[in-house]
Amino acid sequence: MLILLLAPTTLFLHLNVSTHWRMASDVESQLHSLVLADNGIEYARTLLPLVELNPLLLGPDGTHCGTELPEWRSPMSFREAVRCQTSLWRPSCDDGLAVYNGQELLPGGYRSSGGGRFFLKFSNNPEEPPGHDEDHVILVRSLGMVPNPIHDPFFPTVRNGVALIEARLRQERSFLLTSPLTLFGDRASFQWQGALFSIQGEEEFAISIVSVSESHLLQELLESLTMAQGERIQGHGIRPSIRDAAHLYRTHPIYRNLFSVGFWSHLLHQLPDFADTLEGNVVYLPNGGVVDYPFSGILIARGDLVLRGQARIEGLLLHLGSGKLALLDGTQVTGGVWMSNLDTNGESLKARSISLQVSGTCSIRYERAAILKALAFLPPTQLGWRILFPETVK
Repeated sequence: MLILLLAPTTLFLHLNVSTHWRMASDVESQLHSLVLADNGIEYARTLLPLVELNPLLLGPDGTHCGTELPEWRSPMSFREAVRCQTSLWRPSCDDGLAVYNGQELLPGGYRSSGGGRFFLKFSNNPEEPPGHDEDHVILVRSLGMVPNPIHDPFFPTVRNGVALIEARLRQERSFLLTSPLTLFGDRASFQWQGALFSIQGEEEFAISIVSVSESHLLQELLESLTMAQGERIQGHGIRPSIRDAAHLYRTHPIYRNLFSVGFWSHLLHQLPDFADTLEGNVVYLPNGGVVDYPFSGILIARGDLVLRGQARIEGLLLHLGSGKLALLDGTQVTGGVWMSNLDTNGESLKARSISLQVSGTCSIRYERAAILKALAFLPPTQLGWRILFPETVK
């Protein structure tokens, strides 16, 4: 009788201990998979500035698989994720799989030292067609998977702890300029000294004017130029090669943000984080200064900024007002120059006067590749973040 009493008690204790042990193991796997999924989002943030979105959405085969598959935005379905053997899994569709420099980065997932993996998939935001992006806003889902160290005998097909995170990211292309010199404002003062400078737009217009509200900036610019100086502004169309680009900027998805107070408030709030040494690729000079050395990347300044001597800027020069931008004899900018002077204190943008001085043999030459290279140094903006569960995922 004693044995008959002890046997079920021992069995009960064994089952109770094993159940608690398995629960602790499952919790550990779940937390590990959540950390891996979050790491995947961070990795996607570093990768996104370097890739072209439309080829990414279509995948290496160049054709979109469609949206009929369940959970098509995810690397794989929840049902498949908890059952599959991670090292052997391969995707059935290549849409949204990260490819960089011709190398596919996703098959087999990204492995962690603890034995887990995370898988990434990019998809277009719901406001646009799934296979074509224009606004540079994209969704990325990161699936963290960790094999369960203890298998449940009642659910032998459950192999992995799984966590799925989705982030909504915007690839920063608002300053993908279409001219070597872009003036964003309503008023300006110009000092053109001599007729040896060069503003070269190649196949694009040399100067784009974008008005914030009612503007006479185009007329002021034309009146400030002599005939000989106008001949030095070359590009698409007649000389001087100047266009009113307000309609393009107000209607194109990647430029509409530039008319938002929130965009500029966010940018000005984040800029002090980039006020590092002049050896970085994104440099912010809040009080202007003198630049007389080569620089590659994005140079952002407020206040009086002077380019002189050996100043060679490759990429983007963003002058945000509160002073004058002066390009002196012999200096060069390859890429694009942006000028604005905005008041963001109200509910709508207001433009203050822009001040530009151009003298001697300085030059501004448009190069789209240099601008794209510079923009790759800007991290994407996170517009949303959420954890997805089997009951909520689509």
